[in-house]
Amino acid sequence: MTKKQKIEQVAKELFLKYGFKKVTVDEICRKAHVSRKTYYTFYENKNALVLYIVDEISRQNLQDFSALIDGPGSFAEKMSKAMELKFEFSKSMSMEFIADIFDPAATEIMEYWKNVMQESMLLLMNFLKDGQLKGEMNPDLNLNFVLWFYSKMSDMLKAPEALSMFSNVEEFVKQVTQVLVFGIMPVEKVLND
Repeated sequence: MTKKQKIEQVAKELFLKYGFKKVTVDEICRKAHVSRKTYYTFYENKNALVLYIVDEISRQNLQDFSALIDGPGSFAEKMSKAMELKFEFSKSMSMEFIADIFDPAATEIMEYWKNVMQESMLLLMNFLKDGQLKGEMNPDLNLNFVLWFYSKMSDMLKAPEALSMFSNVEEFVKQVTQVLVFGIMPVEKVLND
């Protein structure tokens, strides 16, 4: 593993666990066993590394979702697998990391995140349209409303009162996704009907 890769690996672990505001360049260097000079050879500042990590995580998530929707299986199977992907993705992130992304002071990072979310929403819209066209999704649903509702999850992640209801990001995402996909009916009933 190169020094650059070690910096990125250590930073990713620390950022996801503690958020990026609490993690210092010195801490990253110490745990990666590199000097500050080596760090600054690769990254202009901590923000540049944060953007790199957020980009890496986002791109991987988009690739996984794209491969899933382009792969074999019914709409219901893909939706179920997409939920699993979302839960796995959210498991890796701490509440601190999410709070740091949506902190108004982190404008560059929040802007980047918004762009990634727009790309993700486009993929989701195409997937849902395909499900409706194939008769595998409720044809009466207004897809723009579904996407609007789904995008409000980001707004909820910024709300301390919403986050305080859950012990981790995974639980929050699971609840929102289940409400979106299954409504308030028991999951067994929806799947058996």
